[in-house]
Amino acid sequence: MASIPVSLESSLPVPNVQELAIQRPDKVPLRYIRDDVDDIATAASYPTLPVPLIDVAKLINTETQEKELQKLHLACKDWGVFQLVNHGVCDESLKNTRKQVEGFFELPLEEKKRWEQKPGSLEGYGQAFVTSEEQKLEWNDMIFLKSLPEKNRQLDLWPENPPQFSSSAPKHKLPCRFNKLGHSPSICNYQQNQMAKTPH
Repeated sequence: MASIPVSLESSLPVPNVQELAIQRPDKVPLRYIRDDVDDIATAASYPTLPVPLIDVAKLINTETQEKELQKLHLACKDWGVFQLVNHGVCDESLKNTRKQVEGFFELPLEEKKRWEQKPGSLEGYGQAFVTSEEQKLEWNDMIFLKSLPEKNRQLDLWPENPPQFSSSAPKHKLPCRFNKLGHSPSICNYQQNQMAKTPH
């Protein structure tokens, strides 16, 4: 039987993790218990194993691009996380963005709920990529907002609190750097093609 394609442009609504924690349940709800994974590797399990580093300068250089794209693909497939270096975003901007995001998550729950994901959208406060009622969930909440390209930015979805939140993230111009150098399509196409080949 053919599988039904799953849309990753929206997410099913799930309980807010902060709200669950406030209720202080006797047991962790079953959907949050990860019995679907045999062995979860943690940083403590491998204290000397570094998180993969992806060099943006190598991604935009045609001589080193293919090798760095392969590293990016393996980091996504094997680790699910990586650290970008040589990205061109100044430390001050990163620190300010982090401060604003931390400030958002320190807000009372009711204030954060003002910015919940709307039906049919991933943008907002909640969880992403929840595609079934049986799916295991992460014990965290997140906020997802598009800042680039600017035509996709919907500032009405950006929190008003902390007051500088909406003015901090849009300053990041990393994807514009790719577009100016003409490499964005090849990078995106490579990732899409490789992801299609990766067994899930």
